[in-house]
Amino acid sequence: MRVILYQHNQVRVYKVIIFLMIMVLAARVAAAEAAGNWIYEKVTQDADQKELSTATVRSRNSIRLLSPYAGVNHGLIMIRMFKGGEPEVLFAVDKGQFYTGDKIRVKIDGGDAVWIVVDKPGDRRSDLLFIHEPQNFIRQITNAKELKIAAQLSQNGEKIFDFNVGGLDRAKVGL
Repeated sequence: MRVILYQHNQVRVYKVIIFLMIMVLAARVAAAEAAGNWIYEKVTQDADQKELSTATVRSRNSIRLLSPYAGVNHGLIMIRMFKGGEPEVLFAVDKGQFYTGDKIRVKIDGGDAVWIVVDKPGDRRSDLLFIHEPQNFIRQITNAKELKIAAQLSQNGEKIFDFNVGGLDRAKVGL
């Protein structure tokens, strides 16, 4: 019983740490001088001493949503990787709720728009999606300059987020 409770509490702490990291990175990205600059972070979790490396970029454009999400709203892409683990790619919005099935449309540089599979987070958050094949996605954007992502947002229809993904330094994320 004690082991199960300990593991349950450890999972809770892990989720809170990840949530706080996303919020801190979102604030730092918002404070960046220009949208489209990658922001790199390395954090060591105190609980288990796991090192997490991230690269985050904010969309160049902002979208307007209906109430209760009114106001300026940007998209964020975060590449994160725990040392010794597999990379993950997150796509998030400042405010709002994704209203999408299991796919979103992406367009890299001047190429055709293609559908890619996304996964919803296990904690049922609706402002965050995980790119299903992160290594393939990272490989595609590594030498790209521009990325557009189209996603359905609840009560707001399809919105397009425009990212400057040029200059991604894979080594800073441990890739």
